[in-house]
Amino acid sequence: MPGEFDLIDWIRQTQRSSPLLHLGIGDDLAALKWPAEELLLVGVDQVVDGVHFDSSLHSPRQIGRKAMNRNLSDCAAMGCLPAAAVAAVALPGDFSLDRAKELCQGLRQAGDAFDCPLIGGDTASWDGKLVLSVTILGRSAGGKIVTRAGAHPGDGIFVTGPLGGSILGRHLTFEPRIQLGRELAAVATSMIDLSDGLSRDLAHVCRAGGVGAIVDKAAVPIHSDAVELSRRDGVSPLQHALNDGEDYELLFTSAGKVPHEIRIGQITAEPGIFIRGEDGIPRPLAPLGWQHEIGH
Repeated sequence: MPGEFDLIDWIRQTQRSSPLLHLGIGDDLAALKWPAEELLLVGVDQVVDGVHFDSSLHSPRQIGRKAMNRNLSDCAAMGCLPAAAVAAVALPGDFSLDRAKELCQGLRQAGDAFDCPLIGGDTASWDGKLVLSVTILGRSAGGKIVTRAGAHPGDGIFVTGPLGGSILGRHLTFEPRIQLGRELAAVATSMIDLSDGLSRDLAHVCRAGGVGAIVDKAAVPIHSDAVELSRRDGVSPLQHALNDGEDYELLFTSAGKVPHEIRIGQITAEPGIFIRGEDGIPRPLAPLGWQHEIGH
């Protein structure tokens, strides 16, 4: 009967090489050759069946791709390049070896698109649902690292694409904005990827920088998926664009003009986040995007 070590042997045999990789899968730790002048950035993210995907509808390869791409999007948000990743997976007891390989293929394909090899991890089997966690290693690679905390009063607020309705499929098929994040790092004062929703992620930026914000209602770019979802659930396309999350576009602030990106508002010295409609009156914008409830 196939077991954990059959999967590990297969992963090791199919491992992709990298100029940074000194020692790969097969020992207790992997080893990377790290340039002394570069910063090492580390992040971790997980996906859980029933929360981030539905294993009865979505293929193991789709799930693996999403798990890796969420982490790659975090690299984009800080303007760094991905270097390598490790993954830990808790497999349901009835999850076959072939499906586990498909899951790993999804991880690998997403990483390979950005020269980010899967270099290690851990597997387990249990009676619960599928849980997949990815830890990413990023490198500054001569670029400026952008955080959430640098926004200043007067900065413009920008997003890199239309928002809302990602649950119709884009939450699985999005492409991390790695190259765009590198380019924006030269002009951005703060940056974050839109995983929790525009209203909540903008609140993260304002809290980190000790600033406020005014969003212009008419400037918020609305994805066609938000319009379609509105037809189904009666929630306005704007509310979907503000609050749905998992768009994985970049939200950033900048002191100057930024060609080709969408300006949606301005950072203020006064605390609080507001949205301004056609009447010109700013009204409070509640952070209604995604938040995991703990202890309820």
